[in-house]
Amino acid sequence: MRFIGTQKNLVEGVSAVSALAGRNPQLPILQNVLLEVRDGVLNLTCTDLEVGAHVTVVGKAEKEGSGAVSARQLLEYIQQLPGLEPVILELKKTSLMVSTKNFSAQFPVMAVDDFPILPIPQDKDRVVVDSRLFCQSISNTLFAAAKDETRPEIHSVMVSGGEDEIRVVATDSFRLAEQVLPWSKKNKEFSFLLPVNAAQETVRLFGGKDELGLLIEHNYIAFQSEGCNLSARLIDGTYPNYQQIIPNKFNSNCVVDVEEFLRALKVLSVFIPRESRRVSLKVKPEKETINIKVEGGESGSGEVDVGIEGTGKEVDVLFNIQYLLEGFQHMASDRCEMSFGGASDPLLIKPHNSSVKQLYVIMPIQA
Repeated sequence: MRFIGTQKNLVEGVSAVSALAGRNPQLPILQNVLLEVRDGVLNLTCTDLEVGAHVTVVGKAEKEGSGAVSARQLLEYIQQLPGLEPVILELKKTSLMVSTKNFSAQFPVMAVDDFPILPIPQDKDRVVVDSRLFCQSISNTLFAAAKDETRPEIHSVMVSGGEDEIRVVATDSFRLAEQVLPWSKKNKEFSFLLPVNAAQETVRLFGGKDELGLLIEHNYIAFQSEGCNLSARLIDGTYPNYQQIIPNKFNSNCVVDVEEFLRALKVLSVFIPRESRRVSLKVKPEKETINIKVEGGESGSGEVDVGIEGTGKEVDVLFNIQYLLEGFQHMASDRCEMSFGGASDPLLIKPHNSSVKQLYVIMPIQA
């Protein structure tokens, strides 16, 4: 194997895949990146057995071959090489030589037969989406997914497509985030549960791309775009019927400025004790204010009034301040609508007068 490429292209390629290396300590081979020179390009692959990333690096392929070396060592080394000099990768028996005009290093190589490769679904019924919008929708919902891996069906993002839209949903049973994006491509309907780790890697790898292809088959999915592929095992389970928890009857509605409301929450969060995340919201439609109050005991207390455009009755509800912070941080609008039921009813938050179809539901804390 012999390949010549630029330092920039090699750093970008190894960086893209190496985030998956070393996540599974059970198999030492998974700390490596698989390098394969074939069909005139260098292919780089890393996997943790649940998610696999594959990137193509363009350069001069002089001899085909393959080998697996430490992803961390290779990345740290080539990051320090001069940027203007070509980098030569050459496999010699049990070592990979990586050199420039003045630098040279040898990396021990592991047998490629031991390197696991996730299956890639066949290229049939390929779904095509706008990569930026798709990744933005995942980013704006992923934060609400359950952190507990023992509940895999909600330690995921649910993605479903049909007719003229795609829905992306995440919940941990205490809150729920949904974003709907337009889908002009008339493709076959689909639905899958994407694990949290795979969702994070999807956003990281494809957030800046234009078009993204999805191949779905049984319990595997592959994302493909511009020389970069990501394959992942899907969650085999049934997603909760989340539609039934979205409230549709309210006693009070108000419109708030997202930046102003966020600032108020951040200021008051300094008084929140570790054992409690409670914040009180008192909506006063007639006075056109919402009072946000934190009583932190020995930590101190604070409150602030935020201006609103409101209708309905006065409502006083307790919420987890972290849930409010994260919800407002992911609102795709400068202003949002907050719709309240009673002290024991969920809060519905969505963009105000926006083309973005998004919602966020938070369950209250019982007093």
